[in-house]
Amino acid sequence: MDSLNNREIAVALWIIVAIICIFSSSKWESVRSSVSGLLSAFFVKQIISVQIIMLGYVGLEVFLLHRAGLWNVGQIKNTIFWVCSVGLLSIFKLESIKRDKNYFRNLALSSLKVHAIVQFVVGIYAFSLWIELLVVPIVVLIGLMSAVAGTEDRYSQVKRIFDYILIMFSLATIANALYMICSNLGDFAKESTIYDFIVPPLLTVFYIPFLYMFFVYTVYESAFIRLNFFIKDEKVRIVAKLYSVLFFNCRVAQLERWLRHISIDKIGSHRELVSSFKHISKMNRLENSVCDVPISEGWSPYIAKDYLANEGFITGYYNKSYGNEWSASSPMIELGSELLPDNIAYYIEGVEGVAKKLKLNLNINGLSSVLISRKRFMETAEVLIQKSLNMNMTDATKQALLAGESHCEFYGDKAVSVAVNLWPGHKCGGHDLKFTVAND
Repeated sequence: MDSLNNREIAVALWIIVAIICIFSSSKWESVRSSVSGLLSAFFVKQIISVQIIMLGYVGLEVFLLHRAGLWNVGQIKNTIFWVCSVGLLSIFKLESIKRDKNYFRNLALSSLKVHAIVQFVVGIYAFSLWIELLVVPIVVLIGLMSAVAGTEDRYSQVKRIFDYILIMFSLATIANALYMICSNLGDFAKESTIYDFIVPPLLTVFYIPFLYMFFVYTVYESAFIRLNFFIKDEKVRIVAKLYSVLFFNCRVAQLERWLRHISIDKIGSHRELVSSFKHISKMNRLENSVCDVPISEGWSPYIAKDYLANEGFITGYYNKSYGNEWSASSPMIELGSELLPDNIAYYIEGVEGVAKKLKLNLNINGLSSVLISRKRFMETAEVLIQKSLNMNMTDATKQALLAGESHCEFYGDKAVSVAVNLWPGHKCGGHDLKFTVAND
């Protein structure tokens, strides 16, 4: 695809109009300063260096694909679009890579999914230029209003209307593309169309190694900065950097675990440094050869941390927190779509090798959806009871959770409690519920 189609021309023209308005009108002064700040941040030395390296890597990709007969000069436009979208944006998604273990697999598969194929077909044929000039700002405006309407439940009906309009437009563009393909099958079934389809996915797949190594580099860069606070002896700190690279290499999750460990157990000598690596190896062996803990003593933390995995609660490692106490916790799972939604988190507390307490915490940030949140909390607590005690939750415990009332009773030799903590001065009636299963 050598030239811009009508949709791309329309988008480009509207971007030019927006830039002219922002930089010529005094009414847009605040926006202008924000855009200028963003551009300044984008062109700092460190980011420019990364961009240059990235462009060099993409250039190598293009060279190898060209040598393999999978790229030609007709793909310059598609390559530029790919660099400005997938290439650059992926660099700024490092936090997403940390949170999502399947990020790279999903990135590779995203360009092969049905909606990606539909986008490709739709992108080949556009409406006439005057229609695209009219439709582009309308669709963007409706999309933004739909996103805003989705932030609160009370606007759900409005959001459905906006979404319906967007769906109708999508169907219209698909119908137009299919009509143009059927009417001009000879133009569609060309060698250039095959190149248009395969080049972006190939660029994405072969870009993943670079993105992964850049991700690993940034993790180590951050880790080495943190070592300045954890290890005061400069010689030991230099050795620690070398050992960490040799010991963990690309296993960044293990590196983060080691950093957390030495932030608690400070290192002042080479012997203590070696012991810290031995500790991580020991923890990995324990997790890979899980041993049951007698129910009278508590639970195996390496089993207990997965009790609620099917409910979406994925805990981190079971680590030493302070003193002789150990713990693991999940990220907070948000409930609902309010601006400040309620949330639930799962915690495990105990000592080395034995979990003594299993806890769920529900934060209620407002009363608009308190009943729904408590019901979800009760259902999650019920699963925890079944997995940890192999028992069913009593009606008394269920009622306490649904009503938001304090309660305590014994399930065999285990104490199960519900505690309510009201937040003083909270205008929206905020409070939290704590559900605990403890080895008493």
